[in-house]
Formats: sequence, C-alpha cells, structure tokens
Amino acid sequence: MLIVVTIIIILYLLIRFSGSKTTFNLRKEKEAFLQRERQANVTRKKDLSGLNYINIPIDTLPFIATEDSELKAIQNTVKELADKKILNLTGLSNTDLKLEYGTANITFLSQCDGNFTLLAKTLYKWALWLHDHAMENEALSVLEFGIQCNTDVSKHYFLLAEHYIKYNQKEKIKTLIQTAEGIKSLSKDNIIKYLKELQS
Repeated sequence: MLIVVTIIIILYLLIRFSGSKTTFNLRKEKEAFLQRERQANVTRKKDLSGLNYINIPIDTLPFIATEDSELKAIQNTVKELADKKILNLTGLSNTDLKLEYGTANITFLSQCDGNFTLLAKTLYKWALWLHDHAMENEALSVLEFGIQCNTDVSKHYFLLAEHYIKYNQKEKIKTLIQTAEGIKSLSKDNIIKYLKELQS
C-alpha cells in the first residue's frame, strides 16, 4: 500500500512539475512576442522602392480573345493585378514586416502580399484551364511565370512537373525542387517530397 501511495505522489509531483514548466515556457514565449511587437510598433518607416516587386509581363503571357466566362474572369484578374504593386511576403508575420520596414508601411505591404496571393491562385487556375483545353504551350508559359514568382501553390508545381514528364523534360524537375526549397510556406515540404518522388 505504501508503494502505491509513493508512486501516486511521485506521479502527482511529475505532473505538477511538467505543468509548471509548460506554463513558464508559455509565459516566456508570450513575453518575447510582446517585446518584439513593442519594438515593431516604434520602428521607423523605411524606403520600399528597392523591394523585389513582381511585374506581370502582359505582352508575353498567352491572353486569348474568348467568350468563355471562366477564362475571361481569370485573364481580367491578371490584367488588373498588372497595375498593382505585388510582393511575395509569404512566411512573414505582420510583426516581422513592421520590424523590417516600419509600422507605417504595414497596410501597403499587406495589400502587396494580398495581391501576390491572388496572383498565385489565379495563375494556377489559368494554367489549369489552358491545360484542360489542350493548350499545352500556353499553359507552360503561365506555369513557368508562376515559378519565377516563387508561388507557394502546391498544385502549380505538380502540374508543371507532370508537363515536363509528359514531354520528356524530367531533368527540369530539379529546378522546380530548387525553387520549392526557397519558399517560406507550410506546403514546402509536401511539394519537395512529391517532386522528388516524380524525379526518381
């Protein structure tokens, strides 16, 4: 009986110690976050002219005269985005952005990042539409531009890799893997894993 009681007491103490340690770690993380946020909120506005803005090559992308409502909407979205500022800020939090570029720039940067997210999704939709309608060269043009923008849309990489395999250009998958290794996205590992499986 004494042994059982002793074991129960030990387990209780271990649980208490573990809980206290977890609470302590959470408190430290919260304090560190708040400290970064306070610092971010007083960071001065910085010049953004030297950032790597994405330019959409309207003259070289495969725009098609069409009455198809889906394709028309896709193409119109890309054309509208061509007149806006676009930045790939994937993986950076608002705190990161404020620390790096100043609090006064956060609204503008968020808009630029939102434009990138819309562009990445729209480019995949465009490439898929072209692929489904047997316009492989046009689809390739859109897909490769998306990769140049460091898109983080998984299916974009997969569709382009499948195109390379279909047209006996499997060696180009290596370049896709290198691009994927540089993106800051939760989808990164899955993209790389899938591409390596296709490559083998």
